[in-house]
Amino acid sequence: MENLNWLSLGYTFSLSIVLLSTLISSLELSFVPTHYFNFIYPKIDKVHNNKRKWILIHVIQIACTLLSAILFFTGKIIAFKVLFLSLTLITLFSYINRTSSKDGADQLRMITLLTFSLCFLLDNSIGKLVTLVFLGLQVLLGYTTSGIAKLTSPYWRKGNVLHLIFGTYSYGVPKISNTLKKRPKLERLLSHSAIFIMLAVPISFFIPNPIVLYIALFSIFSFHFATAIIMGLNDFLFTFPLAYPGIILLHEIFHNYINL
Repeated sequence: MENLNWLSLGYTFSLSIVLLSTLISSLELSFVPTHYFNFIYPKIDKVHNNKRKWILIHVIQIACTLLSAILFFTGKIIAFKVLFLSLTLITLFSYINRTSSKDGADQLRMITLLTFSLCFLLDNSIGKLVTLVFLGLQVLLGYTTSGIAKLTSPYWRKGNVLHLIFGTYSYGVPKISNTLKKRPKLERLLSHSAIFIMLAVPISFFIPNPIVLYIALFSIFSFHFATAIIMGLNDFLFTFPLAYPGIILLHEIFHNYINL
């Protein structure tokens, strides 16, 4: 009974985060056409840049997200599932046809919406379990590959890459870039810390004590929080934590299996 309660709690948490993430993303995207930025490049693509159409698409996303949350938390599950499927389809249309304004958080959000939708076809408890485990595995692999990529990069190992990142147009903060360039030891420390934090999650996964995993997840969440504040990468902050219950569940399943 306790495991079922924890499963339901983790499922509700992940669902709430993906709805929040979709809402924030839809709100941001609805303002992109109003600033005369194009979603499609080149304009001769099969889907033309139509400002009103794109605004309408993302307004519908916002409405579906809010109504889905209301229906779920008021217990109207069948209506919730129908509306959630509609949200998934319109988000998929937007994701496929946009050639700009997409990143890793968009990919995870789309995978999450599809996973929840497909798992509606399964038995309630099994569907919740499969959803959490699959999403946990996705983000666990994501942190692992990102950490390994940084570790094998000579620029990250030398610790002279952060001032270049903070010097870019899209995510740049000139003051921080200049500060790091003048203080190479600080830049090296921060670069190596980013690698360590990223790899801490997969490493702690293989340590039986769950407290170590909790600390690693809190550390990577703090990393996302810092990048959201400093660089404006808020999409990652409001997306990746949705998989944390799945990572914790996977950790428990893995070590219970080993101890059999």
